[in-house]
Amino acid sequence: MLKTRLFTAIALIAALLLLAPAAYADEKTTTGSFTASSSAPTVDAIDIYTNIGCTIPAASMDPLTTYYAKATVTSKSKLKHLATVKVTVFYDATGADPVAPVAGNTQTCAILTCTVGPPASWAIDSGGPPTTWQIVGGSCSQPANLELTTGDWIFAFMPGKVATESIAPANWDAQGLATNKSSQSGELYVLDKDMNWYGEVTVSTGSVDWGTVPLGLLFGDAENPETGITTNYIANGDYEEDIKSTSWTGAVTLDTVTLDETGGNPPAADSQFALKGNDINELASAVTVQTTYNSIDDSGDITPEGGDDVATNTLWLSLSAAGIAPDTYSGSIYYQIANR
Repeated sequence: MLKTRLFTAIALIAALLLLAPAAYADEKTTTGSFTASSSAPTVDAIDIYTNIGCTIPAASMDPLTTYYAKATVTSKSKLKHLATVKVTVFYDATGADPVAPVAGNTQTCAILTCTVGPPASWAIDSGGPPTTWQIVGGSCSQPANLELTTGDWIFAFMPGKVATESIAPANWDAQGLATNKSSQSGELYVLDKDMNWYGEVTVSTGSVDWGTVPLGLLFGDAENPETGITTNYIANGDYEEDIKSTSWTGAVTLDTVTLDETGGNPPAADSQFALKGNDINELASAVTVQTTYNSIDDSGDITPEGGDDVATNTLWLSLSAAGIAPDTYSGSIYYQIANR
């Protein structure tokens, strides 16, 4: 019995000794790699809408009004791999549907850019400064889940004051452009939107005063004219400059002197006054100021963002020879910009 136990113990030790060298095996590594093919993103839909829900397409646009451009983009390798999504809104002078410009211009082009997040950042290139184009960042949005492969980008924007009025065949188009981080891109256009006329006028001269004048004053008399009335006109298309006046009232008597609109010096005994106006100091071409607007210049066209200044507006005054009590008379003279 003793011999058998001894043999068993010796055999077990030998087995353990035979297994021990495996713990000291040598190991080397190598690397594996592959290159995944990529494909350009696509813009599946692009349009401009009047509402933030993007359900009512805009057939036309008004400057200084908010619109919403929606671009639907697909990226097969997930939306998070996009670098930028852009919408370029631009003027098409001939209606021939040209390619989108690459630089902004206050009159003809605005480039709206989303640098894909998180977080997303929003920018606009519309030329200038100055520029009244705006991107309304708080109303812009990118897809909430960039792990998806398709989503909507919404750009809230306002066309500037001098975004060119479109008269057929001219119109406005928009390009949606998506670019991934491999610089591959896809695009889609929406065509033939209109831009409506816009205009505004500012009168910098607060008042004009002929001082004390005699009854029977004629347009050509020495007390005339009053010059240097300054106006500024801003328009995104052709415009005219108009003028009108009210009848005037005495400060003490509260008498009303009526504006004569017939075109010459007022009748001698009719208690009336008359005005002529021009955008230059030239009586011969001046127009009769009436209680409805009359054009003093019908040759204006699209202006820069800062508008066109006219510092040579001029007025001439004429009075009846009788029937007007001594007093200081005043009233309003209006300047208007109008589409033509």
